[in-house]
Amino acid sequence: MSQKRVKLNVQPWGNENGSVMVAALCILAMVTILGVTASNTSTIEQQIAANDQFIKMSFYNADGALYGTSKLISLAVNESGEVNSGTGNDAPGLTYLTSASNFYRQVAGFDTYDGAVDVDFNAGGIDAQADARRDRQVHVSGSGAEFASGSEGVGANAIAIYYEIESSGFSNRNTTSALSATYRKMVGVAGGL
Repeated sequence: MSQKRVKLNVQPWGNENGSVMVAALCILAMVTILGVTASNTSTIEQQIAANDQFIKMSFYNADGALYGTSKLISLAVNESGEVNSGTGNDAPGLTYLTSASNFYRQVAGFDTYDGAVDVDFNAGGIDAQADARRDRQVHVSGSGAEFASGSEGVGANAIAIYYEIESSGFSNRNTTSALSATYRKMVGVAGGL
């Protein structure tokens, strides 16, 4: 009997044609997903940083309006009269005081509080508004410690006038910050605002 020999065509690695390509495609897909995720994360972080910048800008604008309004109140009280409005000598290059005569009359206590915006700061990137309300006045007297130390104290004629100031600062992307403060103006005492 004759036997036929059959030749088997066996490759050393078995039948793995294309498996390296599939593995390479899987790795490439994972790297692509990681790249897209990293890109999205960077974009979101950039937007967060921009929003943080706008929030800080609006906060600093509102803070500047508080300080500027207290300076204008002090000027009006010290001068016993109206403060220049617009771009006057009191704050060159800065637009402020929507109505100078109404502002002084409210600061002096002649008119009642109207709730309208008194000061509008708008120049050089500053965009803020403030409203001042005269709250109360108090006679201030010195203490025994001041007398014993040789200091004259604040004196018998000193008056503290308290003002409530509310300000709003604005920046891009409709960002608004609202602040409020109590300002004490010491009348009859040198220095200060």
